Amino acid sequence: MVKMFINQIGMTMFGTMLALATTSNPTMLVLSSVFAVLFYLFLTYSMSWELGAKDKQKIDGGRMKPFPAKGLLISVGANVPNLLLALLMGIGAIVNMATEMEWAGNMSVICNAIARLLNGMYLGMITTLEKSVYGGASIVDEWWWFIIITIPAMLTSWGSYVMGTKELRISAMLGIKQKPDKMD
Repeated sequence: MVKMFINQIGMTMFGTMLALATTSNPTMLVLSSVFAVLFYLFLTYSMSWELGAKDKQKIDGGRMKPFPAKGLLISVGANVPNLLLALLMGIGAIVNMATEMEWAGNMSVICNAIARLLNGMYLGMITTLEKSVYGGASIVDEWWWFIIITIPAMLTSWGSYVMGTKELRISAMLGIKQKPDKMD
């Protein structure tokens, strides 16, 4: 979980830099964000696949029972900060709309800012969504978007862990052959 969260932090920096570099061109902003998200999902895939392949050895040796949901649970654990921020953002937005309490609105805005910092790879998509759908207004009230953006990483982690336990590779499914290991 920690390694997965650290990867997210690294990809956040990468995605934020791409978003800042392409902010003047809306098309490039979206394309760079899509690239950053796909790269993040590739890193998640690789890490979860390797974990599944290591666990396969333990499963085959009888030292571990198969647990296909392990990849999903690890990803959920790594995404707890994202999910917690999204829920706090939602609670703040709902309480602020219902009662107009200033602290709730502030909590929602602060959680939104932190969530954007933790999900920099999605920053280009979020910015474009705000400009095109919401006319430049913040999507603080659309807090559920920050829950939705965690789903691809969770599904990738889950699927790649299962693929790792079965020694299935995406490259093999696409017909890409691996080079044989060189024997010294």
